[in-house]
Amino acid sequence: MATPLVIPDFDEAILNPQGEEIVRPVYTLPLHEFRLRDYCNANGIVCYLPLRKTTRVLKRAYCSTQYRYLKEVLRPMFPSYLFVKLSPDQRTGVFASNSVRRILPVETPVRFLEELRVVRQIEQIALTEPLEFNAGIKEGDHFLIESGPWQGITGWLRKKSQRALWTVEIECVNTLVQATIDPTLYKMSRVEE
Repeated sequence: MATPLVIPDFDEAILNPQGEEIVRPVYTLPLHEFRLRDYCNANGIVCYLPLRKTTRVLKRAYCSTQYRYLKEVLRPMFPSYLFVKLSPDQRTGVFASNSVRRILPVETPVRFLEELRVVRQIEQIALTEPLEFNAGIKEGDHFLIESGPWQGITGWLRKKSQRALWTVEIECVNTLVQATIDPTLYKMSRVEE
């Protein structure tokens, strides 16, 4: 019997910095995202690791016969990145984890928090629907989704399929999320550049 995926709780405190606290993206060593998240949780540092559901192929051998099976796992939405709410005195504590390469600066903290809210919306969708994450160049029509679970998110139309589905790209934290949506389920308006 397969064990269900355990989705960690989201700490709303990450979106509400107080005083000198600033939410910053932290660039980690490869494959250290979960290790740094656990370190932050154990030391009382508020952090957020956006996750997405993906399928992994596992191989097993039994009596000299090879078996392959699929298993759903949670992976970081942005490999090697974690978002941490830090006050100036907590910076050295994060580096003590031995998982941090650097803490990136944030030019406009208010705008960054809005982007983080969008990341949270995308994460909630990514845990229930398959999404493909790609970095790329924006082109095509730019639009705003005004209803449904994608409400408030802007995107670019990439392709219309024969089944009246749209392939769209949504920009968030310098990465493009690619998804297929049914335009009849959402109210959308074109955004003029």
